[in-house]
Amino acid sequence: MSLRAVAAACLTLALAACVTTPSEPAPPAMTLDARGIQPTISGLRIDFGRAQIGVVETVSRLLDERPESIATNSECGAGPITSARWEDGLTLNFQDGSFVGWTNSDPDLGVAGGFRADQLRIEMPQTSFQVTTLGTEFNRSDIFGILDETDTRIRLLWAGTTCFFR
Repeated sequence: MSLRAVAAACLTLALAACVTTPSEPAPPAMTLDARGIQPTISGLRIDFGRAQIGVVETVSRLLDERPESIATNSECGAGPITSARWEDGLTLNFQDGSFVGWTNSDPDLGVAGGFRADQLRIEMPQTSFQVTTLGTEFNRSDIFGILDETDTRIRLLWAGTTCFFR
């Protein structure tokens, strides 16, 4: 093999090493489900009934941000509910210091059953819908949701105790 051929082969290998392949998008930090939260990086769950301070701290670490607000609504039908709300649309609900429910409008967070906020209604063929005072609602396996004003996309998903006025 000539010196020129060896140099060309080395140059080709060097250039090939510089090429990067697109990386897979990172999975969501957690999956919300009918029993609470399943962190993606751990087999440990954050089930309903866990202490508020530990749940807020753990979710803050998973999302790499603190809640934008924590407030109590004393006028809920289920009794006073304290809600920790994150900027992108996740809200965790607590009663008497215990985790009791969640709502989510963040399309980047996974929800059990393959649901996600902003998902098209047409992508949910096995789901039945009903019109209520809140709008067009649906549920499957204790995951509930409501469509947007056009009835074409999921606006909000939830499980557990919430504070909706019907």
